[in-house]
Order: sequence, then structure tokens, then C-alpha cells
Amino acid sequence: MAEALVTPKDLGIPEMIPLPKRKDWRIGIVGFGGVARGGHAPAYREAGWTMAAAADTNLQALTAARAEFGIVRTYGDYRDLIADESVEVIDLLTQPIVREEVIRAAAAAGKPIITEKPFAQTAEECVRMVDAAGRAGIALAVHQNYRWMKMNFYAHHIVRQGLIGEPFYASIEIQGTQDVHLATHPFYATCDNFLTIQWNNHLTDLLRYWTGRDAIRVLARTGRMNGQNFRSDNLLLSIADFGEGLTGHIVHSELLRSDLGGVQCRVDGSKGSIVFDFHDALRIESSEVGKGVHRLAAPTSTWGGSFAGSMGDFLIALEEGHEPQVSGRRNLATIRTILAEDRSVRAGGIWMPCE
Repeated sequence: MAEALVTPKDLGIPEMIPLPKRKDWRIGIVGFGGVARGGHAPAYREAGWTMAAAADTNLQALTAARAEFGIVRTYGDYRDLIADESVEVIDLLTQPIVREEVIRAAAAAGKPIITEKPFAQTAEECVRMVDAAGRAGIALAVHQNYRWMKMNFYAHHIVRQGLIGEPFYASIEIQGTQDVHLATHPFYATCDNFLTIQWNNHLTDLLRYWTGRDAIRVLARTGRMNGQNFRSDNLLLSIADFGEGLTGHIVHSELLRSDLGGVQCRVDGSKGSIVFDFHDALRIESSEVGKGVHRLAAPTSTWGGSFAGSMGDFLIALEEGHEPQVSGRRNLATIRTILAEDRSVRAGGIWMPCE
């Protein structure tokens, strides 16, 4: 039986990610490595925002900023970028080991700042950064950009609209090949928390985003294969207890030596279910939508990219004077969850409170 098509408009949910009214925001990027060149900068250019300056200790990165993106003002020291009067907003795209000092400097200069994830390595660091931003009266947010991947965005709004009733189960399964394709990465291949912290900050945040609830405790185990390349175990199984009536589940492997991988997500509720991947496909069956399975027919126009989504939300918050969707304060629940998962793994897979 053919699946019926349904559009976001039919479901009463947004068709596109929201973007700020201003096009002339002047962004200063601290850390112009691979994630900046491959993700953030192209998304900002497509959105029409001005990348006013870039800072990096690596001269090749600054050369790329000038040559590939036309960023004229480049600095070897992030302090010079923060002091640059042409920069309105700081975008912090380094690894988490230098988050706090940059955020404190931005706070001292009174400039709003958004940072890559994970927010930091410890909850204490995160709380200190949130407090510093609060005392300075600046906005602080975190790039949880997976929220703005197309089907993740739609899934959130479908659940929020009550179209599958009250959720009782949410899950993510990923089978990937990063143990092969990132085998020589200087940070990811050598860190000891690749899936629990560096990766799961995406996935645990998605469970929060879809369900609207925070986990109260988690249980996690990791595993590895003989001959794997990464220092970290590259197989993760995690269960999240959100309290009465809601359970989350993550299965994540980056060990595949084949092309038979992919992403499969689902949220089951009291009135129906959605099954989807991150980018291209979402199916819904629910008594609120009509008989049978429906496939979401998303707009074919340019989406803008998830990095434009997280920065766009931050800029909208600045324009409208409200707290960003993923403010530093709000991101503390994601940080506490992934740190609890990491503790659970290190303790041999026992329940750990998210505190």
C-alpha cells in the first residue's frame, strides 16, 4: 500500500528554520580549523552574514580564511579579535580545552558569544562560564547544530504539536565508519571519550530536544573491536531514564568496515510514532494525522544548513532580547547527561544520576 504524503503545512509545523532579520551581523570566528572551514563559514556565507574577522594560532588556517572566505582581518591571538571594534558577535570554534578563557575575555569585552560543543569537559567549567556571562550581561549559547538538521527539526515540532501524543520512547541508532575515516585525526582518534562526550553531546541533546524532558539517570556501556584504530571504545550502548513514562536509548558504533551503515531514529507516543533519519526521510503513523502511514514531503528549497540554524537562533535571540534556545544555562542538562554516561561507562555500566 502506497504511503500518503503530508507536508509540514498540513501538520501545522514550521516549514523552514527561522533566520534573523538582519543580514549585516559581523561575526568574529575564533578557531578556523576544519569545522569552521567545512561547516560554519560556508553556512554563514550562504546566509549572507559577514565574517568580519578570524583568529587562529595556525597560519595556514588564517591563510584559508583569507583565500577561501575573503576574511580580511585575521589574528594570531583571539584577544585581538575580541578587541576588534568591527566584531559584534564571537563564534568560538576551538576544541573545548580553551573554552573558558575565551568566554571570560568576551564577557569582559561585553560581546555575546556562541561556542562549539561540547560546552566544556566538566560541569564546573560550564557553570563558571554561565556565571561569567550572566555577570557581564552577555548572551552565551552552544552550537547544538544537530537540532537544525532537517528531520530532527521536524521531529521536534511534530512531538511538540502533540501529533503522536505523549512520548514514551525515543531512540537513535547510528552505524558509522569514523574509526576508519578519522583514524589519523589528531584529537578524535586519541581522546579517551570520543563517543561518550565528543559524540554523545549531539545525541543526548537530541533526545532532550525531541521529548522536551531531561534525563534523571543513565546507564551506559562501551565496547571495541580487535584492531580498531581509535584509543576510545567505538561502540556505545546507552539507556536514559527520563522519569515516569519516558525512556531513551542510544546505540552507536563507528566501527563498520562496510557501507551497510546509516542512521535510524524514532519517537513513539500514546497516539502514534515517527521514524526518521537526520536529513531526508520521516514517516509518521498517528491517529492525529489520519489512517495509515504518511511520509513527510519537505520543501525542496535550500535548507540553509544546521550551522546556520544554531547561529541563526542565537542572532534572533540577540535581535529580540530573549534567551537563546540552546543557551549555556540550558545546555547544562546535556552536559550533565553526557558526563553521567561517561561515569557509568568507567564504572562498568551502572546507573548514574545526571547531576
